[in-house]
Amino acid sequence: MVLVHRVFGREFRLLADIVEATSPLDAEQVTRVSAHAREMLAALHHHHCDEDELVWPKLLSAELDSTLVDLMRTQHEEIDAHMRRADSELSEWEHQGDVETADLLVEGLRRLHGLLTEHLRLEEDSVLPVVAETLTRSEWAELGKRGMAALPRARALVFLGHIAEEADEREWSEFTRQLPVHVRLLYRVFGRRSHARETALLRRDLRSVGKVVK
Repeated sequence: MVLVHRVFGREFRLLADIVEATSPLDAEQVTRVSAHAREMLAALHHHHCDEDELVWPKLLSAELDSTLVDLMRTQHEEIDAHMRRADSELSEWEHQGDVETADLLVEGLRRLHGLLTEHLRLEEDSVLPVVAETLTRSEWAELGKRGMAALPRARALVFLGHIAEEADEREWSEFTRQLPVHVRLLYRVFGRRSHARETALLRRDLRSVGKVVK
């Protein structure tokens, strides 16, 4: 869960920088960045829906104080509203491609990143320790399975590359140990290369404007 959180935090931070660095005349890059942004928005939406359906009810049924769960749900709603706005601003940027629409999108993505950072920090500090004591191993595994199932297989392999970026050697070993053998093989053969190629194209303009990936 923490590794997935790191992916969302990194990608939404980078998205604002990438949009800012993208030339409005580069239609191919605008399309590429927009597709990546929508994939991340969809992945975050599914991640929050899975928590709403699989995690919060379990915590409430364990007779825990509902205050924290209510706060998590409220933050999900606020983040979801900002995601819908970002999706709309992406459409404007794709169709108009001018500096004004780019600036609005950058501002919206940075607001979204700020809200998301605050939410994920609170969840990791206050919620995940309770989850570890409340959910069974199978219930926790179901959350991970649903998260990966929300993406088409080829895209799930690329998302594994995003996770690998955020994991040290020990974390990656523990994470991949939970994956089926055939998924690990497909990632090594196809996913790792696809992820490297895609991220190189997405982030190609960042260093030219003084931005860093990490």
